[in-house]
Order: sequence, then C-alpha cells, then structure tokens
Amino acid sequence: MGDSKIMKQGMAGLLIFGIFVIAFLILKPIVISILFGLLFGYILSPVYKKIQKHLKWKSLSALIVIIGLTAIIVIPLIYIVPSLVKQLFDTYVLLQNFNFNSLLQEFIQGDVATSLAMNLDNIIGKIFSTVLNQFTIFLVNLPSFLLQFSVFLFVFYFTIRDLDKLKEYLSNLSPFSKPTGGKFMEEFKGITHALIFGQILIGIIQGLAVGICLFFLGVPKALVLTFIACIVSIIPVLGSWLVWLPVGIFLIVTGNTFSGFFILLYGFFFVSIIDNILRPYFLSRGSGLPIALSVIGTIGGLYFFGIAGLILGPLILAYVLIIIEFYKEGKLNELFNK
Repeated sequence: MGDSKIMKQGMAGLLIFGIFVIAFLILKPIVISILFGLLFGYILSPVYKKIQKHLKWKSLSALIVIIGLTAIIVIPLIYIVPSLVKQLFDTYVLLQNFNFNSLLQEFIQGDVATSLAMNLDNIIGKIFSTVLNQFTIFLVNLPSFLLQFSVFLFVFYFTIRDLDKLKEYLSNLSPFSKPTGGKFMEEFKGITHALIFGQILIGIIQGLAVGICLFFLGVPKALVLTFIACIVSIIPVLGSWLVWLPVGIFLIVTGNTFSGFFILLYGFFFVSIIDNILRPYFLSRGSGLPIALSVIGTIGGLYFFGIAGLILGPLILAYVLIIIEFYKEGKLNELFNK
C-alpha cells in the first residue's frame, strides 16, 4: 500500500513537472514580449489611473493608453526607419570611400597613421555591417516581430487594467512575510523607476538633444547620428559625447568652424547638463546598482537578449542585488513566516 502511494505521488510529480516543462517551451519564444508587457504596464500604470479617474471605465482607459503607446512606437517607425536605413547605407558607402589616412597624416606622421586608418576602416565596416544585418533580420522576420508586438500589447493591456489584482495575486503567492514583501516591492519599484527613467529615458533625451542640434545645423546623416547618440547615451560610461565631440572636431577640421564650435559648446554646456544633473537625480531616487554592474548588465543583456538587454540586463542584476541585500540583512529567513 505504501509503495503504491509513493508510486502515485511520483507519477503525479512527473506529470506536474512535465506540464511545467511544456508550458515553459510554449512561452519561451514570447517570454521577452511578456516581460516587456508586464514591465511597461507597471511603469505606465499611473498614466492609466489618471485617465481612469476621469473616464471611470477601466477597459476604455486601458484602451486609450494602449492606443497612445502604439502610436508613439509605430508612427516614428513608419516615417523614420526607411530614412534611417537609407542614411545608414549612404553613410557606410561614404565612410568606405573616405580617406582616413590622409586626414590622420595631418596630425600623425608615418606608419602609425596608416595603421590607425586601416583599423578605423575595419571597425567602421564591422559596426555598419552588424547594424545593417540587424535591419535585414528585422525585415525578414517582420511577421514574427508583429506577433511578438501583439503579445506585448495584449499583456500590457491586462497588466495596466488589472494591476491591483495582479499585485494581490503575487502577494498571496509570495513566501515573504507581509513587512518583508512590502519592503521588497518598494525596493523593486524604486530601482525599476530609477533605471528606466534615469538610464533609458534620459539616454534617449540626450540623444534627441544632440539630434536637434545636428538637424538645426544641417549636418549630413543627422538621423543616423541621432540614432547612434541615443544608443550610446543609454549605455553607462559611454555617452552622447561619442557623437557630438568627433562631429564637432570633424566639422572644424573640414572648414565648418562655426558649426563645429557650436556643436562642441552645445554638447559641453547643454547636453552634458542632462547627463550630469538629471541622470543622477533619477538614479539616486532608487538605484543602488554600482556603475560597474550597470555596465556589465547592459553588455551581458545585449549578448543574451539583444537590444532588449539594454533594459533587462541592468534590471535583472539590480533585482539580484536586492535579494543579496535582503539575505545580508537576514530578511530571507522570514520566508514562510507570514
């Protein structure tokens, strides 16, 4: 009788394990879309609550937010991506034909300039070939991306509409005691907002600020340079100076003295203020993630998740730090002590 009971429990355990494995395999292709739907639903829930306060209808309020978010994402893609791809290709052709050796010979004499020029050509070629390959992959897999985006919108819609129910459900599942669970959620909220607004949003604002200046001065391939400025501004340690500094120097060297000095002054006195004042303001409000781990999280996230890793990499490391801090404070011992 005992052996029969053990066998039944073993079979039940295997069945449950098998169901979870199958569920994981089903969700694996769309797990990034689900995570982003949950994350953005959590971040934009205050916007939903403000709309819902006036309209009263939950579903309509959630629908308005989802339409607004879709418009913000899709409209720029429709108008910007074709121009961006064309400018990327034109820039690649231009740089391939540009004689870096003659430019560097004005500052560095001998074989050093030739070696630097060759390395620069190789680096630029690899960067642009990688970017163009990514765009090609995007176009080839467009139906898959549209499906992923649909999953994202679906999860996002129900997250903002039923966030309170979701929080209650997760709270009931949580093994933490209520005080510890509340503290964990506060840490989670603070570090999520700090990284999203302090790292991602401020980085994009920096890149756009550089882009406005480039467009105003009529700098060629401004769209490509703006795109690059946004990406490097998001990544810790790097920054928009990787765009406005070389562009300013290049313009001065090629005879556009006013535009060159204007960009350098604009970048140093205005764009740098965004990085030196606004970014620390947001990060100090909730993120205790050391800069070194932030860089590692961003780079590792890019390798593991692709472009989504710019957000997910640092966030996951930040959550690991929260758990480690709770362990150091002995609060993980409160598991099951509800």
